[in-house]
Amino acid sequence: MQHSFFDADLMGKPIIRQLREFRKFGTPTVVEHLNGVPYFVNEFWTPRQRQGSSIHEVSYRACFKPQLPNFFIRRLTKPGDIVLDPFMGRGTTLIESAILGRTPCGNDINPLSRALVKPRIRTPDPLNVWNRLLEIPWEAAGSIKNE
Repeated sequence: MQHSFFDADLMGKPIIRQLREFRKFGTPTVVEHLNGVPYFVNEFWTPRQRQGSSIHEVSYRACFKPQLPNFFIRRLTKPGDIVLDPFMGRGTTLIESAILGRTPCGNDINPLSRALVKPRIRTPDPLNVWNRLLEIPWEAAGSIKNE
């Protein structure tokens, strides 16, 4: 079954066709079949792709570059769709989905995951941050001395 989900800038092409025609890094896609299952072989994302949103720069084990979820989110969802990541880790997939106008939804057994993801998706209003800083009684802290 071919999927027909698409992002507007991918010109409405089904994902199977997009994979076959993918040549972004100069090599054509090779389609191999094994037991009737097609395998699309190409550099769909590479180690050379290091530029992503700086919002992803959080150290976390077992993470991947944002280009990987971006590739699939753009091809398999449309703006407004929900993107579920049941093992969200540092939130790469959720943040990419939010950047691309999708609705992020995630879960992880590690409570640190929520702490890493939430402030990067729901960033505070700078005016609220400024007002909160003004409420802190800085003078009560005393001075810091080098000893």
